[in-house]
Amino acid sequence: MIAMIGLTGCGSNQQKEDFAESNQENKDSAKNYEEIAIGDTAPDFTAETVSGNSFTLSEQNGKVVLLNFWATWCGPCVEEMPAFEKLYGEYGEEVAILAVNCMEDKISVAQFLADKGYTFPIAYDTEGAISMKYPTDGIPYTLVIGKDGTVKNVYLGARDADTQYKEYKSAIDKALEE
Repeated sequence: MIAMIGLTGCGSNQQKEDFAESNQENKDSAKNYEEIAIGDTAPDFTAETVSGNSFTLSEQNGKVVLLNFWATWCGPCVEEMPAFEKLYGEYGEEVAILAVNCMEDKISVAQFLADKGYTFPIAYDTEGAISMKYPTDGIPYTLVIGKDGTVKNVYLGARDADTQYKEYKSAIDKALEE
């Protein structure tokens, strides 16, 4: 099941246009990557995290992964972030959670995180290399990936943190049972 949740207020029109233009360029140059669907194997990537570590998706094999694409200027992205923090606190190392920032500079992302105090893993994607492997028409864009590396759920858009927490928790729990 693909959950489509309405996008509202994802930053200024210029920011949306810049993201859309950059995303289209990434789609055009990523001929080997198509929109991700349930049942697909999640494309592998390695990302630098804000904490200075690296995160490689294929190294998470055997774990459920909650993978999110977001930006600081996207209202719904920011609105749902407390859900990731709560899930991270609840599941700890049992579930790999990673929020990939979409093509913003490291200083802006680090400042945003310092202001908000989030502790769940967040990665930089300043050039859009990871986003290119996961083409989408908007953000926030979140996937639940099963222990076997296949996509179990795809979410485009977000509501409030409580709604998203319940939605993601349900999908994670189901994937943990498989």
